[in-house]
Amino acid sequence: MAILFVSHFIDQVFAIADRMTVLRNGKLVGEHLTSEITPVELVTEMIGKELAALDEAPRQSEVDGPVLLATDGLARAGGIEPFSLTIRRGEVTGLAGLLGSGRTELARLLFGADHADAGSVDIDGERVQLRSPRAAMSHDIAFCSENRKTEGLIADLTIRENIALAMQAGRGWLRPISRRRQLELAARYIEALDIRPADPEAVVGTLSGGNQQKVLLARWLATKPRLLILDEPTRGIDIGAKAEIQRLVATLSEDGTAVLFVSAELEEVLRLSHHVVVLRDRRVVAQLPNQGLTSEHIMATIADGGRS
Repeated sequence: MAILFVSHFIDQVFAIADRMTVLRNGKLVGEHLTSEITPVELVTEMIGKELAALDEAPRQSEVDGPVLLATDGLARAGGIEPFSLTIRRGEVTGLAGLLGSGRTELARLLFGADHADAGSVDIDGERVQLRSPRAAMSHDIAFCSENRKTEGLIADLTIRENIALAMQAGRGWLRPISRRRQLELAARYIEALDIRPADPEAVVGTLSGGNQQKVLLARWLATKPRLLILDEPTRGIDIGAKAEIQRLVATLSEDGTAVLFVSAELEEVLRLSHHVVVLRDRRVVAQLPNQGLTSEHIMATIADGGRS
């Protein structure tokens, strides 16, 4: 029996496949035996250019900026057990854990998408109530959901309209953003994020997954957040777009933006994060500085529930 295996996860392809067929822009660009090609060579062929950046860790070694957000015993019954977390300006905090571990539930609490029923949140040392996304946005918190098609983008609207949505919601619908201002925003982020096609009137539903993700990122970057929560921002997108988003996270960190980065790919979390919060069974079991940290260490921490 022959099996055709399609995946965005390069390590899975190398683990399972005997032979690879590489497509780019709808055309066949190569066929190889798995034993005769390296991951870097495969990625280069997939995107049509060298991608040495994938082998680099773009994050700074550590961040010692002022505390932006701190939680104390924050929890939601049935969602996540009480946890205390500190996020500093310019810091990338990675959330690692298996499916159902509580990563998304933690992220949604910090954006007010779900209501906490215990604990507290301080921003800039002041106690705040994050009872809704609008409340979180008023404190310059932005959230890119893992479900970009159902909770993020509006497929029937244009790139321009989608990018302007969060800014419009923040200022209220009685103060509409002019079409000229919307076009200026769209042009800026189309260029900055290399969104294709570079047409602000293109309908978002016609874009590739990677370009849709960039439009969602552009929407929140336009609000100039101090904390950007990214839940699986590279899931289901091509390797080139993934690398661009990873570089963007590193750049935002260098510019002082705090990032909460959620990903099922441990290597991605390790590449970008200054410290890693490990979750299991809807509770935080460890908070580890990313200094010599490995995916094997994180998996061991998940397995033993942080007891080691």
